[in-house]
Amino acid sequence: MKKIADQMFVKFNKYWCEFNVLFAIAVIFDPRYKFQFVEFSYGKLYGSGSRELMKVRETLFGIFGEYMKDSNTSPASSSHSQGSKEVNALTFQDDISKESSNVFKEFDEFEDFEFAVSAQKSQLEMYLDEPRSKRTSSINVLEFWRSQQFRYPELAKLARDVLAVPVSTVASESTFSLGGRILDQYRSSMSPQVVEVLICSRDWLFGENCKFSKVIIFLI
Repeated sequence: MKKIADQMFVKFNKYWCEFNVLFAIAVIFDPRYKFQFVEFSYGKLYGSGSRELMKVRETLFGIFGEYMKDSNTSPASSSHSQGSKEVNALTFQDDISKESSNVFKEFDEFEDFEFAVSAQKSQLEMYLDEPRSKRTSSINVLEFWRSQQFRYPELAKLARDVLAVPVSTVASESTFSLGGRILDQYRSSMSPQVVEVLICSRDWLFGENCKFSKVIIFLI
């Protein structure tokens, strides 16, 4: 019994020793769970205040910062910033030198960037600070973020991009089974109807002693 348990533990560690940050971020964008569920789960797996939990938070805010930069260079933002700079230039152009003007220009760009960072990060912070939806409620998460696109424009875009990432899964009984496959390698691509037809054809044509793989080759 111990030998079987050890073999299963090796397989378990193979799939769970590393964590996927993207999966955790996708959970955060579900209003029923948010960051609290990730914090709760990672606390059980890695302990309170773990490095893995901090990595999730840092990655989330880092990705959001990239979306902020993209929105900050949009035509509307650029025209607004350009209009402000033109007013400032007309006011001070007779009083300051060219070098000083460049310094103030850099300061204006820095201020605009810092303000945009603060404003857009607050979208994420506001979402995380709001109470969670009832856990047992039925929510279409993509529909939820579509309805929030005017309230959280950049955050909603990030959420939709993360939630649209395709994910493949494997049945746990197949992954952790020590007994091997029940049928052969062709079973995963066949419908139950096709499997039934092949088994019946084997019995009719060759009898019970014929190998299943030979039937497939014959029928093809």
